[in-house]
Amino acid sequence: MAKSGARKRLEKNVRQGGLDPRTLRGSWNGVKPATRVKPDKRKIAYPKNDDDRGFKPDAA
Repeated sequence: MAKSGARKRLEKNVRQGGLDPRTLRGSWNGVKPATRVKPDKRKIAYPKNDDDRGFKPDAA
């Protein structure tokens, strides 16, 4: 198969000492994606104290 124009430009750039973008692919480079917590879930999942929980198990 023939090489695409984009691949030819990439290889020429690498030959001339440029940065190879293939080495940077697949890595988050320290980025931690944040997940959104809905306000109603925040009350259940992250209580301020024991009185904020919706469900309390029976004391044994």
